[in-house]
Amino acid sequence: MNWLRMGAVTGLLLALLLGPAHAEEAAPTAWGPVGASFGPCGLSIPAGVFAVGGNVSYAKSNGIWESDSRVNGNTKTTKLNEVFKTRYGIIDGLDIRTATPIYNVRMQNTTTSNREVYGVGDTAVLLHKRLFDQKAGDWFSVGVDFGGIVPTGTVGPHSSNSAGNDAWGVMAGVGATYFLGANRFDTEVNAATFTEGARDYQKGDRYRWNLGYAYALNEYWDLGVESSWEMSDESKYLHNGQRDAYVEWYAGPKVAYKYKPWKLNMGLVAKAPVHRWYESNKVGSDDFRLEFKLIKAFNLGALFD
Repeated sequence: MNWLRMGAVTGLLLALLLGPAHAEEAAPTAWGPVGASFGPCGLSIPAGVFAVGGNVSYAKSNGIWESDSRVNGNTKTTKLNEVFKTRYGIIDGLDIRTATPIYNVRMQNTTTSNREVYGVGDTAVLLHKRLFDQKAGDWFSVGVDFGGIVPTGTVGPHSSNSAGNDAWGVMAGVGATYFLGANRFDTEVNAATFTEGARDYQKGDRYRWNLGYAYALNEYWDLGVESSWEMSDESKYLHNGQRDAYVEWYAGPKVAYKYKPWKLNMGLVAKAPVHRWYESNKVGSDDFRLEFKLIKAFNLGALFD
């Protein structure tokens, strides 16, 4: 574990979170996190509003990793993945959202033939309940997520078990958001567990911790930084452990654009690895990630007035 790099990134995030920030009455509002693994943290969507869009991510890797180091450069991987997202405000403080991954991964092997993996993953369906609201006078906004994974994954010769193998799952989490003038701070943790799906394969339990900071330069542009930490237990095939547990931590800067007349928001985040650890050989450990997010909101009316 590279404690120096971990300490440097942690120090940067803490400086952003705890550093001086001057609140202004007419300060612009920063948009939320850009990374695909982020949820809404502590905020809810207004009742009757439907949001649709998602993330497109591009990543490349060079070589095979084991433990915290690169073993060789035999396999180069290029990823172009999407996550299609929807969200709807049911009543004030309660909304529902979905996230469906769509993946395309090309692996170039210097010793054997190349291989391409593509398909649709299993879909997350989550309810988000706001518990505390900073706008209502609470110190900060807090929300909880609860729901599951539904089996929508494609299963075939080119599909990926790790992206989704037509399995069910349960997911829960908690997040918080705090505004100070033009500054916005977000954090959330969540956990997911999965049943056995197709091919007698069961994904390992997954844990995530996300951190985000954004500063609204004006009503149109934000700058900030995001951090995404993820850990997974080993998966199982025919109830036997596959020794593929891992820990990944990525962080980097972001920029966002907001256009209120169209209720349109978009953002771009560039992430580099802070720490990587793999129990056994890992193909496709990203050397960098570029993620673009686009969300459009529509006012459809609330289910319950």
